[in-house]
Amino acid sequence: MRSIASRLRRRVPELETDDLVSAGMIGLIEAMDRFDDGRGVSFGSFAYRRIKGAILDEARRSAPGALAPTEPAVSLDEPVSGSDGALLVVDVTPDPTAPEPEPRAELIELFAAFDDLPHREREMLTLEATGYSVTEIANVHHCSVSRASQLLTQARLRLRDRTAA
Repeated sequence: MRSIASRLRRRVPELETDDLVSAGMIGLIEAMDRFDDGRGVSFGSFAYRRIKGAILDEARRSAPGALAPTEPAVSLDEPVSGSDGALLVVDVTPDPTAPEPEPRAELIELFAAFDDLPHREREMLTLEATGYSVTEIANVHHCSVSRASQLLTQARLRLRDRTAA
């Protein structure tokens, strides 16, 4: 949790890390209350998003504008550049409500590939997904930082190779 808060604090230096960690604790408590293991998501992945969201909410409340987007918003009714006004942004924007071709099949394939990884690599990827730094992962697995980095890279490559279309 402290690593998530530390990373976000770089973007909002006027806030104390301890304040962000406290907000993250609230997110962790909410995650514990709302977690449903029947959905096929690990608690770590679920909690990570809740913790990060709670920290971001606190940063937005305490320092409005600090996390504001740096680029101006684009209207969907603006013409696409280079289209002579014939195409609007809305015409080339994917519809988020449109069904995607078999997303569940891809997810099942990813879970199967993850389950096929060696135990140590699965644990390391899980720790990384829950917000641990490579240094923290190396400490947990009693190896050097470079070895932990190698194993994480190897695990990602195995997942990529096994899920490549």
